[in-house]
Amino acid sequence: MKKTEDSILVQKVKEGDKDAFGELVERHKRQIYFAVYRMTNNHCDADDLSQEAFIRAYESINSYREKASFSTWVYRIAMNITINHLKKSGKRQTVTLDENILIRGANLAIHTDNPRKNIESRELHEEITKAIESLPLKQKTVVVLAIIEGLSHGEIAEIQGCLEKTVSWRLFHARKKLKVKLKKYIS
Repeated sequence: MKKTEDSILVQKVKEGDKDAFGELVERHKRQIYFAVYRMTNNHCDADDLSQEAFIRAYESINSYREKASFSTWVYRIAMNITINHLKKSGKRQTVTLDENILIRGANLAIHTDNPRKNIESRELHEEITKAIESLPLKQKTVVVLAIIEGLSHGEIAEIQGCLEKTVSWRLFHARKKLKVKLKKYIS
């Protein structure tokens, strides 16, 4: 339903309805912001870069052909802008995991009733974040989009402009590296 509603809004934007684009931004700004934030680990950069992604999307909306969903198209714009920003600025690419995120069944939520569990959860959270930070940029991007954002390999392939097999390969190798780096936490 969301894709159909997005298609209707895109058509309205192409016909000159600026308010329709505002609705598209409202629908997708949170997911785009957090994807960018997980790559930059900086709220100001995430604000600026996600806003820039929507500006570019608005400016090029007439070239959007709806082969992919609108959200996938904006993700691609946002990821490209973010990767370029990180390369130009020379900043170290980082990924931040929310404390309540589930990764392969490991609940990283803070257990407020058990101080020992709190410490263990925080340590695991920090180690996972460090391990993801150490990945090459293309693998890190796939991890953020697949594991953290929950996108399909097809959606990620469209965002990165590559084949699904390439996404699968990058994710396979990223997981292999993460398993090595996190082996003391894997039972």
